[in-house]
Amino acid sequence: MPLATATLRRTRRLAAASLLVAAALSLTACRSGGDPAPAASSSSAGDPTAADGGAKGGSGSAPGKGVSRTGAGKTAASGGGGQGGASAGNKGVGGTWVGTLKWLTEEKLTVAPKNGMEQAFHLTDSTKALGAAALCEAPDGRVHTDGSGYGTTSCSLADLRKAARLGSVDVRVTVVNGAATKVAEHYHP
Repeated sequence: MPLATATLRRTRRLAAASLLVAAALSLTACRSGGDPAPAASSSSAGDPTAADGGAKGGSGSAPGKGVSRTGAGKTAASGGGGQGGASAGNKGVGGTWVGTLKWLTEEKLTVAPKNGMEQAFHLTDSTKALGAAALCEAPDGRVHTDGSGYGTTSCSLADLRKAARLGSVDVRVTVVNGAATKVAEHYHP
């Protein structure tokens, strides 16, 4: 259990650091201009840095005044109606979380560890979903898992979204720059 304890502590530190950075960026965004801008212009606009649950832009925002995070924690005004955050220099949360898969939006899900803070992440076309039984079934009807008990059957993003809406599927999620690269179901016989 020492490895599990160390991993849990590391996960908690990462989650706490993510929240602190998000709070600092939100405060900076509010103080930098005349009218307060949201921390992230829109999580559904493909901003991989909004994985910490930043606020969505409202109808009161003026076009072209959205704020996006670029580089190492800096904020900059984005043009084009607040679509910011799509540049290659963006940094988002990264790590691996184990917990219950939950629904947030069409392109954003969360993983809720048993002990620790819930972590949001974005889905992309390259997100790999692997199931065992609850997420999706193998064509032969059998359960296929790796040595750790995580599913190896390829599933669709639609399967992943459906399971997130149920809120009862345990998964291991690997996140890079705020976007999930792999979501694997933990099999419970």
